[in-house]
Amino acid sequence: MEIFAKAYDVKVWRVIKKGNYPLSAATPPLDDPEDIDSYIKEKMEVVQVNNKARNLLHNTISGEEYEKISSCDTTKEIWDKLEVTYEGISKVKETHINMLVHDYELFSMKEGESIEEMFARFSKIISDLKAFGKPYTSDELRK
Repeated sequence: MEIFAKAYDVKVWRVIKKGNYPLSAATPPLDDPEDIDSYIKEKMEVVQVNNKARNLLHNTISGEEYEKISSCDTTKEIWDKLEVTYEGISKVKETHINMLVHDYELFSMKEGESIEEMFARFSKIISDLKAFGKPYTSDELRK
């Protein structure tokens, strides 16, 4: 997701991770399209980046995931909820890693499984480990 958001706009990734760029306290909410004319260029850019970030998250999740984040008011809240859901808190993350390491250590070809299916299953384990911050080096893979 990080690469996708940064490729879209680096400022969007910043909003996702750290929260909306703030508008000055005197800036009214942009509820009425006619208010757009009263915004100066810099304020419009801030509003646009904040909205692009929220839109990006909304467009990259499924309907089921939407239910989890529909009550969130900010992009940062959405990201935090998705992060906890999919990466989990440290104990959950550690449990996921342990299960993946177990799957890796006991990995073998299943009866009736093609080489392509076996390789896809193995690649998924390695990819998931890497996503959880536990990549295996080629030396560790040979053990």
